[in-house]
Amino acid sequence: MPPDLPREFELLCACCGWPLSPPRLDDIRAKAAGTADWELFLGLVRRHRVAGLVHNALRQAATTPPLPIAEALTARARRIARQNLTEIGESALLRRALEGAGIPVRFLKGGTLAQLAYGTPALKESVDIDLLIPADRAEEALQVLQSEGYSLQFPAERLRDAQRRAVIRYGKEFGLVRPDRRVRVELHWHLADNPFLLRDVDIASPAQEVTVAPGCKLPTLAEEDLFAYLCVHGAVHGWSRLKWLADLNAFLSARTADDVERLHRHAASKGAGRCAGQALLLCRDLLAMELPAGIERELEQNPRLDRLTAVAMKALVSRDPTAELEHRSMDKMRVLLAAFRLGRGRRFLLAQMRHAAVGYGDILALPLPEPLHLLYPVLRPFLWPLRRWRYFAGRASWHDI
Repeated sequence: MPPDLPREFELLCACCGWPLSPPRLDDIRAKAAGTADWELFLGLVRRHRVAGLVHNALRQAATTPPLPIAEALTARARRIARQNLTEIGESALLRRALEGAGIPVRFLKGGTLAQLAYGTPALKESVDIDLLIPADRAEEALQVLQSEGYSLQFPAERLRDAQRRAVIRYGKEFGLVRPDRRVRVELHWHLADNPFLLRDVDIASPAQEVTVAPGCKLPTLAEEDLFAYLCVHGAVHGWSRLKWLADLNAFLSARTADDVERLHRHAASKGAGRCAGQALLLCRDLLAMELPAGIERELEQNPRLDRLTAVAMKALVSRDPTAELEHRSMDKMRVLLAAFRLGRGRRFLLAQMRHAAVGYGDILALPLPEPLHLLYPVLRPFLWPLRRWRYFAGRASWHDI
């Protein structure tokens, strides 16, 4: 555990370790006894979205926080379990609808990862259902979801045909919501903004079927590609939520040292080696994960990984520990700049520069005919006020600012 972390964050990490072995439970009891600010601890639980894991860990350790905190954790954990069951049922319906239209689909994170990592859907907190579909079927898949009662929410509630085509060309996802069931969906046609971070990982990649409930199976990426994807997803977001590390750590917990090395090598072959290395070092430092000796020495000798890990630590824990990353300008900028160090080679850097220079937030703020899209890098600084307005209006993510 790195020095000078708030005691409340240390307890949070202890509760997110997996599996809950006797030594881990002893560590939770010891750290809980030294925790003074339980309101801060509850704020950290909410920001990092780990209430299910924390509630379970404290219960297993027979540790009871002050009554208001305990009641809040119990209520949130119950909501998570109910919502997860709702999302599993909705996922089955979505699979049926998309495959009925001839569109293959993979489920990312969510219920499939919860089952693979924890063996139960009750603990992992999710805010949406992540779907992967073929890029050339994105418009058709959007229509299928809308026919199922979903409404477009991101990047805008309404898109003209030209805007929709531009989003598919320059972006990687649509966000939709079904208010009557309180379910949100992210419809992905790419897994990363930079194609050289997850080379050749797409809907055609090997898949596995995961039983998420009795009689309900959902397809997700095969083990090797799923590991690489989880590492890239966390890295491009600066690992700013502990839940992503906790899920990855639990996913790896039942695997041997040889398995972990194999997964790391596979991620490197897909362009995600630095993302995987950063993830493994963070799991070791924060969640007491034991790394294979050879991999550990290799990662420790890489100065780039040392810097990337430092950026992630600042994204995880700041002067205001409960503040979201998008509200911390300096930490957010470090994460955005660190994205240029996640991959290797000139093609990766050129693709990252293209992504930074042409955001689809700009395309929506100022639609231009496709032949004039080359003007967006020049106009991007002048479109900054429009991007800021769209963000605060809830119509853009902080990556587009």
